[in-house]
This record gives sequence, structure tokens and C-alpha cells, in this order.
Amino acid sequence: MEYKFDGKKYVTRGIAKTLPPDVQLFLFMCLNIMHDKTTGQLDYLQVFKLETTGEENSKLLHIRHEQEQPEAHMDYVMPTEIEINCKVYIIDDVDHVTMLLAEEY
Repeated sequence: MEYKFDGKKYVTRGIAKTLPPDVQLFLFMCLNIMHDKTTGQLDYLQVFKLETTGEENSKLLHIRHEQEQPEAHMDYVMPTEIEINCKVYIIDDVDHVTMLLAEEY
């Protein structure tokens, strides 16, 4: 089955409380980049590991985007003002796409 992550998008309460809207949008945009990298072969489960590093005035958010089948990963770094350290899943069940914290799975 081919997963396109083009269904209606939802976020859980945990995501809404943990990630600012701009980070949520960025993670959804990362799906398009991974789609291009894997020539359209996206796994139904996309995994994002987010970790903040740096000092108070110069924090960076490191994002590791992974999938198992076919195996692929991408890394991103962006400035942030808040501390974010979590694992996020984006799941495509064909009808809709859900972003959730790993502990909400």
C-alpha cells in the first residue's frame, strides 16, 4: 500500500500542548521532503526525535526524521525559544493523518 499523508490532518492534545504551531507545520512539511528522498515510498509511521540544545539566548531544535520501510532519515536544525525534547509520530491510516507524542501511542 502506498502512503501519501494527504488526508485530513489531526494533532492530539499532547502535541497541541507541547509543540508550537510552527513546529507542527514544519514536521508536516518534512513529510514532503522525505517523500521526494524516498521517491514516494513513505512508511505509514514517520518518527521525529526532537531535542533542544544551546544556551538560553541561542537555543537550537535538532529534529531527526526517520522511517523504517524503506529505511531513510533526514536531519534538520532550527532556532527555538522554548525547550522541546520529545519523540513524535505521524501516522497515515489512509483516511486521515495523525500527529501524536510517542507516549500517546
